[in-house]
Amino acid sequence: MVKRLDSVFIATCSDILDESGERIRHNSPAWPMLDYFSKRCRTVTLLELSVPRPGMVCRPQLTRFVDGKKVSFRTWGPLATRPFSVEEGEAGPRTYMRLKIRDLMACLWAATCPPRRHDLFIGVESLLAICGGWLKKLGLVRESVYYISDWSPWKFKNKTLNKIYIEMDRMACLLSGHIWNYTYAIEGARRDILKFDDSRFGRQHWVPFGFIPDGVSIPPDDAVDLNRLVFCGGIGPENGLDVIIEAMPRIRESLPHIRLDVLGDGPDLPGLKARATALGLDDAVAWHGFVSDRRRILDAQLGAALALAPYAPLTTSVKRFGDVIKIREAIGCGLPIITTEVPPSHVEVRDKNLGRVIEYSPGALAQAVTDLLSDREAYFAVRKNVVAASRENLWENIYGRTLSAMGYSPAALDRPANQRLGSFE
Repeated sequence: MVKRLDSVFIATCSDILDESGERIRHNSPAWPMLDYFSKRCRTVTLLELSVPRPGMVCRPQLTRFVDGKKVSFRTWGPLATRPFSVEEGEAGPRTYMRLKIRDLMACLWAATCPPRRHDLFIGVESLLAICGGWLKKLGLVRESVYYISDWSPWKFKNKTLNKIYIEMDRMACLLSGHIWNYTYAIEGARRDILKFDDSRFGRQHWVPFGFIPDGVSIPPDDAVDLNRLVFCGGIGPENGLDVIIEAMPRIRESLPHIRLDVLGDGPDLPGLKARATALGLDDAVAWHGFVSDRRRILDAQLGAALALAPYAPLTTSVKRFGDVIKIREAIGCGLPIITTEVPPSHVEVRDKNLGRVIEYSPGALAQAVTDLLSDREAYFAVRKNVVAASRENLWENIYGRTLSAMGYSPAALDRPANQRLGSFE
């Protein structure tokens, strides 16, 4: 029996709207989720619980949408916010215990302001999912979801803090009817590494990171530059740019006109620039630095030959459990990928023939690039697979098949086009 989905409550630590209620654009599942459910539910309640970063809103914000149109926007006032405030100089990507207390209070505030029963609660973090489980026990939500993305059994170096984090994850799994994991590796790690008894957990689903096209279109085969490679991401020990630089001279022996675009910054950048110069690669590597404009990142990938993502096989690498955005972006741009077995998405790359999965070494990388780009027929067969996969990798399709697996109909509501997304068109 297909269940009716009339109202959804989304609680997230990502900022979706600024203080005036206008959308903030960033790479996150939060606002694609809002877009998706605004088309399919009569009522959507959105609670934003931002973390204190410079320039980010740092107070609970509650927005309600009816038939895709924003009907109310509330925030905590100064008196309620002040006990949990974080000074500008203290702000940063870390855990603040007082904000956890704030988030618990804000969830109850949002659910009872005014009291109403929601068909589905989605908590994008363990603490928020725990709140959703409690709201279900109070009869304020019918079904709850724990949506987890940035997860690792070794999330924190502090052992006490990491133990608390793991226990909260376990509790969220116990209290939630459904668990949305960014990668299938998370479910396995809970069972095999943490030794959790998952027989009492909610039903686990694979909900990978989706691609947001932002108006881009995949170029045809004849517009592909077979001499251009792209690396996009942080320049540190995990991401493998050192292996790429070491491989470039060998690649140029077979493909003398090959070029590499590097988009990113990090602690290893100065040393790798010097190494590239020593290897005679100054005319072959373009260093673009950190690029914040997502459209520029997409444009750099569109029409390139290959995306390089040779992650290092570090024992405690969080890449072993996360859904790597750069691989999803490459697929969305129709770009074949060369990666290692570190990210879980390597299974898709291998099984769907979206590129090559290699050992972590300059020789293996050079061989894969040379083999693919020296055989046009083989290369464009792979690219055809990537273009097909890009259509499956849209948020619309990912959320649709997840809801279907949960027993809901993912069909859009029948309403006029100018009412479907309200201010979010």
